[in-house]
This record gives sequence, structure tokens and C-alpha cells, in this order.
Amino acid sequence: MVELNTLLNYKKITELKYYTEVTEVPMSNLVDFDYKDILPPPPENNSKLVQKELSIISEATKKRTKQDIEFVHKMDQDIDSFYIELLNKNKKIYPQRYINLFYEIVEPILMNTKNYWNRPRPNQLCKFYNIDINMIITDTIHTASYPSGHTVYSKLVGNILTDMYPELSSQILSIAERTGKARVQQGVHYPSDNGASFVFSNYVYDKLKNRLKQYS
Repeated sequence: MVELNTLLNYKKITELKYYTEVTEVPMSNLVDFDYKDILPPPPENNSKLVQKELSIISEATKKRTKQDIEFVHKMDQDIDSFYIELLNKNKKIYPQRYINLFYEIVEPILMNTKNYWNRPRPNQLCKFYNIDINMIITDTIHTASYPSGHTVYSKLVGNILTDMYPELSSQILSIAERTGKARVQQGVHYPSDNGASFVFSNYVYDKLKNRLKQYS
């Protein structure tokens, strides 16, 4: 019986996905690359790396301060405000319309990528390892985990702004990195989701920036 339970548990872990069914979202005709080729596969659910990541997430959610929680909620709802504050301090213009246009093209690519890899969220997997994650539940966590949509958006904005204002590149990068950290502190993403988000944003930005430059 123990061996049977162990086998069944192993099967549940390895086969666990976020969605039961996956659909493809229509993309812009500006997209001439395959979203399936952007990222490598996420770590396997039963890998030592995932177990380590779940422990990191658990620890991060247990050590949150009141300030951390406030930051998580603000980052969850309004990433743009962090960049706007930075640019206002430096008397720079925030290109909101261009960013919106760019993300309108990128979002379907992101959703297809998420759906394709269909990675379960940490709270789905942690129970199999008896790891407790004190997740902050918000309205923005109802998609597959890989990559992180928030971190993708933040890094994409960061890439746009870095091209416009290279003198602020280190501060811009810091905001993108803080976005990823907040998603881990919230308990809704693995660190490897954030690493993949940087790869994803860099890839789609390099592919699309020349085609959309006329709108900047």
C-alpha cells in the first residue's frame, strides 16, 4: 500500500498542470516567430530545483513585513507607477501610449506561452511536499505560472525606457527585479518564473522594437 501511494503521489506531482484544457490566443500579424521557441521548459515538478524554490517561496512569505505586503499589493495593481515616479524625479516623459501599444502585441504571445507550458502555481504543488506557502490572493493570479506576467510586463517597460533613457538603466532594471521579488514574496511565482520572464521580454522586445518604433 505504501509503494502504491508513493507511486500515485509521484504521478500526481509529475502530471500536475495549471489548466485542464489549453487554448491558443490569436496573435498580431506582426508576430512572425513561434512562441513555443522563446523559452526552455520550466523545471520538472519533481525536481530538486522545484523543491528548493518552494522552500524559498515559503520562507519569503513567512518573513514578509507590513511594508513588504504594502509593496506587493501596489506592485500587483500598478507597475507603471514605479516607473512614472522614477521618470518624474528625473523630469522625463513616460510613454504610456507606446507601452500600451507594445504590450497589446505582446500579451497574446505571453498568454500562449503560459498556456503552452501550463506550469502549476506554487500553491498547487507545495502541498505534495508538505511545504506551507502563505500566499496573498489577488485577482491577477489566474493564469499558468511560467513565465510571470507581471515580471514580463515590468521588464518589457524597462527595456523600452532603457532605450529611451540609458542614463537611468540601473534604476530601471532595479524596478524590474523588484517586481519579480514581489511575486515571490506574494507566494504566487517561482524564482525560475522570473528568470524566464526576463528572457521572454528581451526576446519579444528585440523582435518587435524596430517594427513598432514609428509609434514611439
